[in-house]
Amino acid sequence: MSASSVRSKFIEVEKEKKRQRRMTKDGVVPAPVKEEAPVVVEPVRARNEDGTLKSDDKSTPNVNEAWVGGKAPKKKPTAKKKKS
Repeated sequence: MSASSVRSKFIEVEKEKKRQRRMTKDGVVPAPVKEEAPVVVEPVRARNEDGTLKSDDKSTPNVNEAWVGGKAPKKKPTAKKKKS
């Protein structure tokens, strides 16, 4: 370990201490806030008791029974073919 890397590490530690002092209120360090990532649920096809795929009931236009959760996934754009 070279002297410059030790010095840079020492400077980083001192800067972090100063940051912590500025963040404290009445000598109490606030607890770090954990940010929770949004839960992404992939769409899953609904199945009957025997394991076959369910179909959508057209009499209920606001709910799609073919997918768990009632919404079908968005369709991905197809790649355009090059003309040769």
